[in-house]
Amino acid sequence: MCPNALSDYRPDTSIMPTTRNILIGTALLAIGLLLGALLFGGSATLDASSTASNDTDTTSVSTQPETWTCSMHPAVRQDEPGSCPICGMDLIPANQADSGDDPYSMVMTDAAMQRAQVQTTEAVSGTPSSEVTLSGRLAVDERRLTTVTTHVDGRIRELMVDFTGASIREGAPMATIYSPELISAQRELLEALKHADRNPRMVESARRKLELWELSDATIRGIEEAGEVQTEVPIVSPVSGTVMDRRVSREQHVQEGTILYEVADLSTLWVVFEAYEEDLPWLREGQTVTFSMRGNAGRTQEATISYIDPMVDPQTRTARVRAELSNPNGRLKPDMLVRGTVQSPMDNEALLVPDSAVLWTGPRSLVYVQDRASNSPRFEAREVTLGPRVGDRYVIEDGLTEGEHVVTNGAFRVDSAFQLADRRSMMNVEPGSGSTPGHDHGGMGDGAMEDSEMEDGAMDHRGMDHDEADAAAHPTQVPDDGAHDNLATPETTFRDAVPDAFRAQLTRVVDAYLEVRDALIASDEAAARSHLQDMQDRLDAVDMMQLNTEPHDAWMQDLRAMESHLSHIGATDGLQELRAEFNTLSLVLAYSIQRFGADVEVYRQYCPMAFDEEGAYWISDEKEIHNPYLPENMLRCGEVVEPLTE
Repeated sequence: MCPNALSDYRPDTSIMPTTRNILIGTALLAIGLLLGALLFGGSATLDASSTASNDTDTTSVSTQPETWTCSMHPAVRQDEPGSCPICGMDLIPANQADSGDDPYSMVMTDAAMQRAQVQTTEAVSGTPSSEVTLSGRLAVDERRLTTVTTHVDGRIRELMVDFTGASIREGAPMATIYSPELISAQRELLEALKHADRNPRMVESARRKLELWELSDATIRGIEEAGEVQTEVPIVSPVSGTVMDRRVSREQHVQEGTILYEVADLSTLWVVFEAYEEDLPWLREGQTVTFSMRGNAGRTQEATISYIDPMVDPQTRTARVRAELSNPNGRLKPDMLVRGTVQSPMDNEALLVPDSAVLWTGPRSLVYVQDRASNSPRFEAREVTLGPRVGDRYVIEDGLTEGEHVVTNGAFRVDSAFQLADRRSMMNVEPGSGSTPGHDHGGMGDGAMEDSEMEDGAMDHRGMDHDEADAAAHPTQVPDDGAHDNLATPETTFRDAVPDAFRAQLTRVVDAYLEVRDALIASDEAAARSHLQDMQDRLDAVDMMQLNTEPHDAWMQDLRAMESHLSHIGATDGLQELRAEFNTLSLVLAYSIQRFGADVEVYRQYCPMAFDEEGAYWISDEKEIHNPYLPENMLRCGEVVEPLTE
């Protein structure tokens, strides 16, 4: 082809499609499809549609059939609505948002959010300041305590100070002593005085001997002036103060070094506090402690911390904190009980969340974090490492970052939803195991039940009255099918290590709990709150000093968890909210009973219908079911999960 050929080239329009030709072709194709449908019953249309679908496979959308499940038995899956083959409850549409594989998070529906009244608070950094409460007593300043002893052998003849608590001035006589050694030394002095002009050093030597035996200058001068031996020599007080202890009586024979009295100067006292080891990070020397005496709580005084014991008592897990206090008029007395507070800011900033966000299980601490980037209300269960408690907030040392939002109201309801869906929760330590706290009476195991098994195992409630159906659906003794295997149980128990006195005190706490349960069964809110205060008082009275090392540390965990939940209950409003918090308190107390034991036979019981079929636990001292959550219409609904004191 020559260079001019391209410019002369023109396409042959006779063989190219035109718009008119395309329209004519399309019309003919449509007519053909219509005729095919009329002649062959739609097969042509089906084929054409299939062809079109294959040609546009990248844009087609597959519609999945809706799945129905049981709220109490998530393993049940059906393609159509109906009744649960295990418990007979109506099936509900499965929440596709919760069908993901992440066992640590889930999406809650708007209705569930509204029912739980969920509120969140942002985790913020700040410099926390803690108010540490300390209990202690006034004590004698050990540096101002003096012992009065004898320096020679002899016999006590007279007691000028014959009772404890007597005031004494420095140099005043306290007792007299008859001593052959003192008589001999006096004779040596008198003999030396006769020859003082010839041997003055002998006189000084004789005087020095009497001085070393603690005879006062006045006593020695009296001997010299009288020129006679004193058969009874006075023992004088070396200091002014108060006699704290008397260890001698008349005509008592004593030896050199025998302690006769202890005298203390009470113009300055010590205030000695016992600080628990978790409070020690907040205390430093130089801080001001404000305190009051038990008999005069309205009047406060201040002192400065001068010493913190470097050792922690292994029995009480406390360290002594000491401050000094002036007592010029003697109004304050040793061994007076005091209660003090120290306002202590931390040296560095820390991450803080409200205490209502933290769910305690004893060994674990859990918060629920809201995913703010999600279009739906999605929450994540997060284990955190707690630092010290600061008023109504906790320091978070690990597991959370600044700016994240944690659930502070409705956390227990969120936890119940997680537990129901077999997600990581307060009492479910194995998410995704398929084990939920519901009634798995059908023995479904790891997978879904076959159709034939469902038919054989289904519960037929037809023809039963309410009580019969309730008894059939909720037997009083749970079968050993692993339905409650996700309940937290202590890895180590201390039943054989704790003394009987401690177990008796814990039993009194359990007794108060059972009174709360009975009040809830009677729907008596006022009585329930009164017995909850009794439970708190008995919990405060438990003497943890009876426990050693590991049991003591375990009890401190359980104590903080129960106190936290009792605090939550105190902030509730209404009987229904009180019952919701009672559920969680029951789980924590059961955990502690399993660890330490109790002097009463108790059982863990469970009702799957409580709180809109979320389920709830409680503790009972009898196997017969009396439901504290639904006493008005389902008093007998529930099951015995396990004995707690075996």
